[in-house]
Amino acid sequence: MIGYLKGRVIDRGADRIILDVSGVGYEVRVPANLKIDGDEAELFIYTHVREDILALYGFGSKDEQGFFKSLLSVSGIGPKVALAIVGSAPINQLRDSISKGDPSLLSAVSGVGKKTAEKAVIELKNKMGYIGDGEIFTDSGADEVIDALCGLGFQKIEVVDGLKKIPVEISDNDEKIKWLIRNLGRK
Repeated sequence: MIGYLKGRVIDRGADRIILDVSGVGYEVRVPANLKIDGDEAELFIYTHVREDILALYGFGSKDEQGFFKSLLSVSGIGPKVALAIVGSAPINQLRDSISKGDPSLLSAVSGVGKKTAEKAVIELKNKMGYIGDGEIFTDSGADEVIDALCGLGFQKIEVVDGLKKIPVEISDNDEKIKWLIRNLGRK
């Protein structure tokens, strides 16, 4: 599978580019909001294979690529619709909308109906590793830590603030929970 391409843009359309990589031209579908400076592009690639098609989807960051893959996990959302969603707004804004349970941003995208948007919000809300108010935790265990401490009576906002202060050498969720229990509430 192709996971990354870097080369010269030799043609560009509304939702695709042709990228020359060492003399080979790759047609890559890209989000409408993809910014390319000059004629060089670096893209993280998702390779979509079906019995009758091989398509490349390119993104400017691994975060966009990961969000695209998350969208594909929702039944009813295929690569074209997922690409339209990724290109409709900044990823942080899309994540914020999903984490708040608001399907309006998704349903505004062409090809996404109200029911599909609501389904996507329900399925992705807890899988994003995202907590509202502009804080992104790429640590997939953050939700587990928050749930555990909220179950012990701590306030969610207090736990989120505590997660930002955990020393980087603590990576195990159990150790994070112990550290937070010892340190939450201290001034």
